[in-house]
Amino acid sequence: MLSTRVKIFFLFLGDLIIFSAALLLANWIRFGTALYQKEFIISIKYFAVVFSIWFLLFFISRLYELPYLRNRKEFFVLALKLFIVGALLSLLIFIIWTPQYVPKVVLFLTLCFSLIGLTLWRTIFNFLVVIPKVPVLLLEEAPEREYLEKFIRENPQLGYYLARKEDIRPGQKCIVVTNNTSKHLFPNNKNVIFMHFGDFYEQITQTVPLSQLNEEFFKKNYKYNIVYEFIKRMCDIIGGIILLIISLPLWLIIALLIKITSEGPVLYRSKRVGLHQKDFLIYKFRTMVKDADKIGPAWTLKNDTRITWFGKLLRKTHLDELPQVLNIIKGDTSFIGPRPEEKKLVELFKKEIPFYEKRFLIKPGIVGWAQINYPHGSSVEDAKHKLEYDFYYLKHRSLIFDFLIAVKAWRIPFEIPTH
Repeated sequence: MLSTRVKIFFLFLGDLIIFSAALLLANWIRFGTALYQKEFIISIKYFAVVFSIWFLLFFISRLYELPYLRNRKEFFVLALKLFIVGALLSLLIFIIWTPQYVPKVVLFLTLCFSLIGLTLWRTIFNFLVVIPKVPVLLLEEAPEREYLEKFIRENPQLGYYLARKEDIRPGQKCIVVTNNTSKHLFPNNKNVIFMHFGDFYEQITQTVPLSQLNEEFFKKNYKYNIVYEFIKRMCDIIGGIILLIISLPLWLIIALLIKITSEGPVLYRSKRVGLHQKDFLIYKFRTMVKDADKIGPAWTLKNDTRITWFGKLLRKTHLDELPQVLNIIKGDTSFIGPRPEEKKLVELFKKEIPFYEKRFLIKPGIVGWAQINYPHGSSVEDAKHKLEYDFYYLKHRSLIFDFLIAVKAWRIPFEIPTH
């Protein structure tokens, strides 16, 4: 079975070939030029920037993540959205960057050929990526077993399928998931790979199963790194000040529209729990009616009637969170980290969810690993799933991981529903 990285490499390579072939064909139709002639060389120079932006859009929006590569309507709708955005950005780039060179015909033909080529290539790849598959024997009766079985069944492109012991042929490669790695189950099969349930679960879901946690996990995986914390804090301060200055005109417009459209204060302040369980006030633009917390639940429900019409627009564009830049500059939060919860919800979750208080070993953030991978939740069960993502972040946090989360945060407008 090919590894995930190899599969993604071939996917990227295929996309690159499609884009290049589309540009070559467009130039040939428009100019009848050979590869070494002036028109094609010029087009390569400028289209390299365009293609780079398209690849970035694809990367941000999950088109290089195996769990989302399935031939279904949502996948192709997302791809079409991204393609349209990429096309508009391409035209804008040429108009602004090279007004003397706006290849209208070449750009149009390249877009058409790329769309056709990518649709065919991605359909074929999504079909072939499930072949071959490695059998997986789940022998551990963990609470997350049912979820893991469902995840494997719904994501055959990961390269696994559920099997029974009697289905495994002598010498066949397979993965046995159990916390008891005794090899007496397959004494003559050297191709059997034994994996701890928690390790396998983390590998394919990019979360940490709560049932497998103990104090040793946090002692091993949480270490204070002074260099990492210093660089991250400097990025927060500098980035926060720049964002505050750039966004100030928006503050005035949003504040005025809030006052015009509904009664109540412009800013909404809420008590949240931060690093080491210290309370702080988080700032947002108000999106609900006045005193909404007194007439409804602590968490926001789907189609919540307490949200004003302008508040819906602010939430959709995430402009309601602009004031949180003040929390970043003050040091209450970071740009990247688990989202801070309301104090009354934290008290509930601490009673219902084991090790929930360990979430406060790290500073909360505006965008977290859970927020870009799991939809908005309104139950204790949702909080458990988000905590699995938060502990995965705690274990793997680094400047590179923070950067990837920041980049992927832009996927939200193009999100594929997965839960």
